[in-house]
Amino acid sequence: MGETIAAQRRQSQCTNSRRVRYSKSESGPAMRLKRENPGKGHVRMRLCAVCGLILLFVGVVPATRGQYLAIGGGGVFSKDLSSESQILPLASPQPTQVPIIRTPGPERSNFTASGLLAVDAGIGFFPLFSAGLHYSYARPELSLTRGDFFGSSALVNLSAHTLTFDARLRTPPVFGLRLFGLLGGGFSRFTLDVKRQVEVPFPGGAPDDALSPVFTFGGGIEKSVSPLVRLKFEVRDYVTGVSETLFRPGGAGHRVAVIGGIVLGR
Repeated sequence: MGETIAAQRRQSQCTNSRRVRYSKSESGPAMRLKRENPGKGHVRMRLCAVCGLILLFVGVVPATRGQYLAIGGGGVFSKDLSSESQILPLASPQPTQVPIIRTPGPERSNFTASGLLAVDAGIGFFPLFSAGLHYSYARPELSLTRGDFFGSSALVNLSAHTLTFDARLRTPPVFGLRLFGLLGGGFSRFTLDVKRQVEVPFPGGAPDDALSPVFTFGGGIEKSVSPLVRLKFEVRDYVTGVSETLFRPGGAGHRVAVIGGIVLGR
């Protein structure tokens, strides 16, 4: 009886050991698969990252080769504005005397020439085409005369900040020289500093600043000094919407800028 019980125990132990080996043999490949999957995922992520960097490099490098920065100075010459007040007769009891009156309204806005500082930065998308930002600063003086009953006038120092987005078209270089034309738009911000006023030139009070839209066009010539350095001469016209603060009928004024400077980049 005891021998029979011992034989049954040995048989059960053998069966359990077989079950354990069987379970281990089944779990081994599963464990290997679980360990292999994360490795394949990391490889795919690395391949995607490398491909993304290559595409970024291919797209950015040609653009960076066309970047440029220009710094220059010169002068700006603004066209004076004027308008005539209407002259109307008044009825008079004396036929020999015909008094006249002038209807209220501005007479003249005269701008002095001023120095100018200009900065340009942009990117060349194609060999002959580029686009970028243009900023300029000038400080002309405004002599304002109102055509009202009081003869109101004012002397104002203007700080003109102009920012435009420009598109440029350039010719191929010939003997180190190339021509270019530009077209753009943006806005100008005029800060007013009233130095002297007579009567009431600003009925609502002297404003601190005025914002006006700008359309600009022009052209110039560049001379290559080295592969990454050029000298430039440029003339452009700022066609500026005139605020009623500076000239009450409004309209458009012209400010012609003559700029010389240095260009760094391609």
